[in-house]
Amino acid sequence: MKKILFAGLIASLVVTYGFTTIQSMDNCDKKALTEKCKKKLEDFKYDSQKFSKINFLERDQKLEVEVPVFVGEKYRMVFNTSYLPKNVVISVYTKSKDAKKREAIYSTKDAIDGIKEFVFDAPHVRNMYVDYDIPIDSSNPKLSGCVIFMIGYK
Repeated sequence: MKKILFAGLIASLVVTYGFTTIQSMDNCDKKALTEKCKKKLEDFKYDSQKFSKINFLERDQKLEVEVPVFVGEKYRMVFNTSYLPKNVVISVYTKSKDAKKREAIYSTKDAIDGIKEFVFDAPHVRNMYVDYDIPIDSSNPKLSGCVIFMIGYK
């Protein structure tokens, strides 16, 4: 019985603390980020948004978010990285990270330093996957931030 309780305790600790990228809004102003992104949607109709909290570690990380889209619609994506202390590269792909021959259709890799808001008008595609490439941070393992993306359609 003690072995089962101990194994259960270990499993719950792994589940609780083992995940490095947590979806929450602890230290971010969700309302301000939402308003800024909505302004950038302009004449597109709001569809959805995704907030992600990112905890930096002593290793590189990758977070992927699938974005459901309807064929034939025109989409605009707005990203706001105002609450990220480091440069996280955001890329949009047509297939998931496990797929062969996936195609990048957008990236912030070559963006000008200091820009925190990105607008991307997506081509007509069947699927979109947003990847966050989170760099290593060995200087401060408790460093965290958050990012939002909002999507609208026409």
